[in-house]
This record gives sequence, structure tokens and C-alpha cells, in this order.
Amino acid sequence: MPGLRLQPEQYLADPGLDRLRTRAQDLASSEDWSGLWALHDDLEQDDAFWPDLWQPLCALAAHHLGLPDAIGLLAAAVDAGFGQPELFEGKLESVFGADPRWPRIRDRMIGNVPPPPLTLTDWPALTPAAPLGLLDLPDRAAELRDLAPAPDGSAWRTAVTTLGWVTHRWRHANAHLEIDDAVECLRRVDAGQRFACVEYSLVLCQVLNALAIPARRLALRQDGYHVGLGRAHAVSEAWIDDLGRWAVLDGQNGLYWTDADGAPLGAVALQEAARSGAARPGYVTARSDLTDSDATVWFSYFAHVSTSAGTWVPGGFGLVFQRDRLVTSGRLEHRPGPLYPDLSGIGVQAALDPDGGPALRLTAAHPFARGFCADGRPLDTDILALDCSPGEHAVTLAVRTDYGTLPGLPLRWRCADSGPGGPDGRSAAG
Repeated sequence: MPGLRLQPEQYLADPGLDRLRTRAQDLASSEDWSGLWALHDDLEQDDAFWPDLWQPLCALAAHHLGLPDAIGLLAAAVDAGFGQPELFEGKLESVFGADPRWPRIRDRMIGNVPPPPLTLTDWPALTPAAPLGLLDLPDRAAELRDLAPAPDGSAWRTAVTTLGWVTHRWRHANAHLEIDDAVECLRRVDAGQRFACVEYSLVLCQVLNALAIPARRLALRQDGYHVGLGRAHAVSEAWIDDLGRWAVLDGQNGLYWTDADGAPLGAVALQEAARSGAARPGYVTARSDLTDSDATVWFSYFAHVSTSAGTWVPGGFGLVFQRDRLVTSGRLEHRPGPLYPDLSGIGVQAALDPDGGPALRLTAAHPFARGFCADGRPLDTDILALDCSPGEHAVTLAVRTDYGTLPGLPLRWRCADSGPGGPDGRSAAG
């Protein structure tokens, strides 16, 4: 098994071979045994089909033509690994069943179906999810990195540092930018313009993405948003590698919300709390002038949440905003799960390594993945060659990013013993 080598499972046209196979199939179906036997030498060159199909058929042809030792030809097929008598719908039993050698050949055929040589028993899988809807600016990412504070070691410290920097870049005003371009927004800020929550969210999201922290915009709405004024607020949310979760970051207020242990909260938990009437959670802010009463007001906006990936609605969805405007939604979901994938996730697919050995190709959910680890060892490529020595095998796979290695996920597989009757051995028909 350590030397197991495989070929890709693909179907390539070979006109000459296809014509031979079609001709032999037609002759066997019409039981033209002499015609089939005439193709014996050519069929023997068909390595893929000879032991499992053509050789047993030629044994039947030899019997019907009265050729010597037809059962010996069947025995040779069994020696080569044939083990599917059911393909011939009882013809082998009918023709050879009276021969004293048949019981042993039959038993050997049964033994020619060993355990699978290589079986995956547990593997990570990517959960189906909506597109992330990141609010990024990839063509100007280098410019944004030059403008922003340098990364601060961990994803969370970098996010908090960036949050404080954005909050203090300008004082809030009810004006808006006509394009989603953080570089242009910052240029205009330097020229003296001021903007609203939407632009704080824009700059925060696009800078975080430039720093390899996945981020997108959240549109928040208070209850009763179909009437009144000032019913909406825009913030950001980011996937934090070292926390393994999404966290809400309010660029206008330099604010993030916390649970009882001080860990940052995401939009799903904040919406549940706001809609249930729970007490306002804790918070941390980079602004010196934000009061508890201000925080209570800002918390009320989490009654309804839309991400730039889509909207989840635990009930009816009101389409009217402040009397005469449409609430745009993106993809509508009944629950948040599809909009909140675990970005430490890994997908696998069967592949071959460069030497033709069995392997897995790894895929990351994280948009800024830099590679993978297996049991803490960085992999050079996205191909993981499988150890094919007999026995049970396990490895922990993990995604690598600029901020470290994400939580690992198990991969397990089993290799059967090699040798007679095993994956590398064939039972002799005798």
C-alpha cells in the first residue's frame, strides 16, 4: 500500500478501442461465440476490461466452441482478480457448474472482493453559504495599507487599532460619498469634508480587508423603521481569526459590544438580545464623549440587521423604510446561518499527488487564506498526500492566514492490509 499508485478517473476517447469494445459487446449479446473468439487476441490487449469482462466471456466462447480447457481460461481470469459472476446473469454457473473445479473457482471469486484499499472515514466539509459580500477595494489595497496603521500582531488587536483610527479620522456629519472608495473618502476628509456612518463603515471595511481581515457592512434598523427619521445606522462586522467568530465594529462610535466575559459580540447575538428585550450588553468605545444613554440608543438599532451578503428575518420582513423608501435586502434568509460561515472551514476533494499517489486537494473558506497545515506542519501546496501504509490514520488540518493558524479540523482514513486477498494481492484461482 505505501506504493499505491492510481490513475485519474476520466474518460478519454480512443476510437479504435471504442470500436473494438462495441463490436465485442454486440457479439456477446447475440451469443456469436465464434465471432467473439476471433477477437480474442485483440481483446487481450484491452488491459482495463480483459480480466473482468472479456476473459470470462472468452471462457464462455471457448466452452461453446468446444475448445480445450475453457474453464482454465475462467480460472486465469479469477487469478487476475475477476470477482463479478453476476455480470453474466447465471451463464458461468450454467456452463461450468457441473465441473468439479467450479466450487473452488466460485469461492475464489467471492474472495476477490477485498475491503477497499483506501477509505476516508471522517473529513472536514464546507457548509453551504451565501457569498460573503465583503466590502473590499482589492485594486487599491496597497494604497489603503499605506494609509492605515500597521497590523498589530493578532487579527483582533489589528481590528481594534483600525477601529480607533477610523473613528478619529473625522467628525461625523450627515453627508455621503457617491462611490464606495475608501481611498477617495480619506482624500476628501483630508480636504476638509466630513461624512456619516455609512462612510465610517466603508473606510473601516475596506481597510480591514486590505489588512487580510474579512469585513463587510451591516445595515441596522430600529423597530418601527417604516415611519419616522433616523431609523437606520451603518456599522461593520469582521471575521476575527484568533477569536474564530464574527464581531461587530461601529466605526462612527469607535465601539464594539461585549459579553459578560468581555469577548466581542457579533450581529446575531446582538439582534437576539435587542429583540428579546434583554439588558443592553457591555461595550468598549474609543470615543471619550459616548455615554451609557448613547450606547442604549445605538443598541436599539440591532432590532433588524442586514449584511452586505444578505438579510435574515426571524419573522415578517417590512419592505418600507421611513414612509417612502424601499428596504433593499440582498439575499433573504429566514435564519442567519447561511450568511455567517465559519471561515476556519476546510473542504476536501480527491486528487492525485504529483507522483500519482492518492491525495486530497484542500480548499479554504477564508478569503485571505495563505495555505494549510497538517498536524501543525505547513504544507507547501494545497495537495495533501495520504499515507497509505496499512491501518488507521488521522491528521488535523488547519488554515493559515497572516495572523496565524486557525482551529484545526480532523481528517481520518483507513488503509487495508496488502498481500494475498488484499488491495495489492490477487487470490489465485488454482
